[in-house]
Amino acid sequence: MPVISKYKLSLSLLVFFGVLVCSFYWTRVPMTGFKTSAASSMPLRFGYFNQQEGEIGDSIKQFRDISYFVASHRLLQRNPGAQAFQIYPIYDGSATEEHFSQAYPQVPTGTLPGYGKSVYATSHGNARMFFLNADRLPDAGDRQLEWIGRTVDEKKQLFNFVWLSKDPKLPEVWNAFRAAGINAVFIRDSVYVLQLAVTQQSSGYRPAEYEGWGVWDLTKLKEMPFITVLEAVDNTLVIKAENKQGIVLDQLKQDAQNLASWNLTTMKEKQEVPLVGIQSLWRYHPGSEAIKSALPEGGDLVGEGPVIETSHTEIVPLPAYDWRSPEYDDSAWELGRGPLGNTNNRDRQTYVQTDLEGSKSPTYYFRKSFDLDIDPKELSDLYVNIAYEDGYVVYLNGQEVSRDAILSGILTESSLAFPNEFSFYRRIDLKAHLNKLAKGANVIAVEVHRSHPSSPNLFFDLALSVESE
Repeated sequence: MPVISKYKLSLSLLVFFGVLVCSFYWTRVPMTGFKTSAASSMPLRFGYFNQQEGEIGDSIKQFRDISYFVASHRLLQRNPGAQAFQIYPIYDGSATEEHFSQAYPQVPTGTLPGYGKSVYATSHGNARMFFLNADRLPDAGDRQLEWIGRTVDEKKQLFNFVWLSKDPKLPEVWNAFRAAGINAVFIRDSVYVLQLAVTQQSSGYRPAEYEGWGVWDLTKLKEMPFITVLEAVDNTLVIKAENKQGIVLDQLKQDAQNLASWNLTTMKEKQEVPLVGIQSLWRYHPGSEAIKSALPEGGDLVGEGPVIETSHTEIVPLPAYDWRSPEYDDSAWELGRGPLGNTNNRDRQTYVQTDLEGSKSPTYYFRKSFDLDIDPKELSDLYVNIAYEDGYVVYLNGQEVSRDAILSGILTESSLAFPNEFSFYRRIDLKAHLNKLAKGANVIAVEVHRSHPSSPNLFFDLALSVESE
């Protein structure tokens, strides 16, 4: 073979092996077996403008490492220049749903049919963002909560966030968020987080009024303005308040692994089933001598139970003329949707759907029928969420199950409650009274009393639910 040919062959082989070695280096072929570490998820940085004033477009320019932002429709209308950036709007009721849908052509449409663009969702990396219509959540038949639960189950994102323009003040909404595993809910200047996942609390953090939730009040920050930044890397979520210089004023951390290891199996095995919902229709009647209560023979006038239990299984029923009895005919009573009442508090008045102003009696009576299609012996718990002012007594199938801010024993329409602070959907565990439920038809009856005959305030709404295995 000519010398030049041998030289060319050797050079070709040298180049071939050189490329082969480099390809091993470039492709990072594992050299110690087949075990490899999982790839890290792409970092997420998301900016949220609260209810702050000022030009948010300038703030956006300061945060060049953030690609996406969230702000309310009202805030965006005050800052039209900011709409040139990638900003997701929150429907806040300051415009009609039709106008809102027309104002943001970039917003995903058709996410939940019938809501226009006031309800939508979008995904970035391993996070999914839900933007809800807070005005519609209290409506009977609203489908937003069911849609969120279904979407979370289908998409299997590591992080899930919700934005609302206001707190719906409905326990079932927060229970649904908790059951779906929503990491954080952003409402104006408050951030609600699942307490189970929190690994580092912010300085303004405290337990929320809703079970399982904590809240960070951003108005407690000493420096304004700021932007709330969501930063998610791997399993860690950090919610930060940063000023324009990028300095972290305060922060809160979550570990998604805490939610992943959460006893979701137990949650699915023990489902909370509503029997009476918030804002249901109730039969109601003002206090009157025509509304009768009976004390069965042998009853105790100062006792708390209006029904005599002769044994654990045998219960002496109330007569049919007693307004608490399941057999009582309430067809002549008025029908109204909760919350019912009247108040001189402007904020509270916005929640009243049935005005009870006009009665001179300090007492109102309420009744509602509901069906239970499973054996009560299969239930593991019973809960009531009640909003009231001032005092109340709840009866289940004629038997007392809960009372607050009023004397024990038999009450009349002139009985007065103790002066009491307004209570908004207080959650009470009634597990001890599961035996008072019946499979099939049931009746819940409630009497609400003012603390003074001329008091302008009386408020009532109630939800009843059971936990089944």
